[in-house]
Order: sequence, then structure tokens, then C-alpha cells
Amino acid sequence: MDKNLLKKVVIKIGSSSLSSIDKGLNHKNIRNLVKEIAWLLASNIKVILVTSGAISMGLHICDKTRRPTKLSELQYLASIGQIELMQAYKKQFNKVLPGYHLGQILLTNEDLVSRERYLNAKNALNELLRNSAIPVVNENDTVAYDEIQFGDNDVLASTVANLIEADLLVLFTDQDGLYDKDPTKFSNAKLIECINVDDEQLKQLAVSSKSSSGIGSGGIKSKILAAQTASRSGASTVIAKGVSKNFFQKLFDNQISCTTIVAQKKNITARQKWMIDNTKPKGILYLDSGAVNALKIKKKSLLPVGVIKLTGNFFRGDLLSCLDQDGVEVARGLSNFSSEDAKKIIGKKARTFSDDLENRIDENLIHRDNLVII
Repeated sequence: MDKNLLKKVVIKIGSSSLSSIDKGLNHKNIRNLVKEIAWLLASNIKVILVTSGAISMGLHICDKTRRPTKLSELQYLASIGQIELMQAYKKQFNKVLPGYHLGQILLTNEDLVSRERYLNAKNALNELLRNSAIPVVNENDTVAYDEIQFGDNDVLASTVANLIEADLLVLFTDQDGLYDKDPTKFSNAKLIECINVDDEQLKQLAVSSKSSSGIGSGGIKSKILAAQTASRSGASTVIAKGVSKNFFQKLFDNQISCTTIVAQKKNITARQKWMIDNTKPKGILYLDSGAVNALKIKKKSLLPVGVIKLTGNFFRGDLLSCLDQDGVEVARGLSNFSSEDAKKIIGKKARTFSDDLENRIDENLIHRDNLVII
């Protein structure tokens, strides 16, 4: 990996690398992380930090022994832990990088569903970078609820990577990277050092995996999903155990154990980036093989005749997810019809549409100009 090709790097560090319930913050790891950020900045690489740890810090402060499942309890713990977490970062940054400002940005998925709020978040991040400040991003756990949560900070980090058009996403975790099988169960498990984002092996590895620490929310599946998401705007992903001394220097010298998921550069528009970054479309369309072929191979618009069924309640202009018959997402796009009207036309040709539709002009359920292939 050539560091000279990198302009922007998003670093995500997980709860298990930052703290433990019984001991609180791992100040050594925070110090190492800040030193690594300083090394990147000295190499003229801009850095955005996506951090977990607010809830786990709240657990420690409040003498809890296990992460609760009740949302209000998580919000309570996050609000307490967030202050302690940011103070710890500020203290270390003041020691290692005096004169640099930290800019805290708290996001929910709802902030990126709206095109206007999406652009506001993008502008805020870029303004911080232009002023040589270091954005510190976290999910706004104190107000987030199920419908507007990212789910975990792996997904949030990949969204931020797309948002600011990063070249590299680094996910620090409690493992050296991805293995070909579960290393806790198989002694012969081998580390996957480098793999293409489109490799079939990644799909096989994307199975549910719980964090063993009891305080995190991500797993193997979320990291693979994050890498796939980041790749759609050209960012490769590194998954590594964090944070070791001189990590980035060793990474660029190929002297460290980790997994690199290589992205394929894709030219997509700003509108398409927003569609990719929106993690919770308003509805789902299930397509037959002919429709999938029309979208992916023939580069056509989506016609209602190729839709088998739909789910969700949506309005004209809302973002929809398109799945093939195996349940794999193949595209996203902006609907020309509400869900009420879409139910009347799916599986049908335009000449058979009824006259009571709100939109009587469009024949396409999703026009090609408002669609991105996943």
C-alpha cells in the first residue's frame, strides 16, 4: 500500500480497543492512537476518527457489569460516557498535537436520509478538514432509536468514508483481521491478508458474529458490510488489531498482520453516493431475473413488470432497495410512485396501468438517472 496515494483516511476504533467495563478507558491505546494520527498528519494525510466507547465508559462509571438491552438505559449510559471519552481524547491530543483542534460530530442515520442534512454533514466534515481540525465522529446514542440507528460504528465509519470520499478505511478491533474460519474454534484458522471486495469468500464469511467483550455491537458481518459500503466510492478497508505502536508505518511497509479488502474504483455521482450512504431505504422491491439483467447488464431503468413484490410504506421520491430472488441487494433508486400506487402496477406492463394513479406520466418505477447499482 502506497501512502503517497492517500489523501484522506477514516479510522474507526471499537469499544474493546478503548476500554473495559472493570478498568475503564485504556489510556495507553488512546495515546497510541493519537500518535498514529499524528504520524498520518505529518505525512500530509487528513484523518477522520470514528470512535466507539461512550456506552462502555458509561458502564464503567455507573458500575454496571454488562451492556443493557433497553434503549433508554443505553442512552443514559452514552450521555454520561461521552463526556469522559472526549475529555480523554482532548487530553492526549493536547499532549501529542498541541495546536490542533478536535471537532465532535454526533450523527444518526436520520441525518443522512435527508439529502439536505446529508450535505450539511458533508460540509461540516470538510470544513473541519480544511481548517486542519480533526473530526471525531460517533453515533448520537443519546437520541438514537431503532429506526434511526446505524446499528454499529463499523457501518457509521464506512458511511463517513463515502461522505468525505476517503481513500482508506481502517477498522481497529480486537482481532488481527479476518480469518478463513473462526480462530476461537479452529487452531488451523488462517488470516486472510488480502482479498478483493467482490470475492465470493467474503460473502461466505459474512455470517453473524457477536462481540466477545460484552460491550461492543459489531462483528465479522458488520466489518465486511462496512468494507463493501466503503468500496462503492473507491475506499479500500484494513481490518487490524488496534492500536499497536508504529502501526501505519508498518502497514505501509507491509510488516504487520492485518486484512486488506481491496476496493474497485468506481465513478459515481454525488447523488448516487447519497443513495449508497443511506442505510435504511423506505421500501424494498423484489425483482425477477429479467429485471436484474436489465439493470446490471443492459443499464436500463426499472420497469414495474419486473417487480415480483414490494414491502414498506413510501412516497414518490423516496429511496428504495432492489433485491434479486436470492435476497441480495443489486441496486437502489428513487421511486416514481408511492407504495400504494406501486402495488397496483408491479408485474404489469405500462399499457395496462389503471387511470387512478397519482403519477400518470412515468412508465418506469425507477428511472436510470435516479438509480445506482450496488
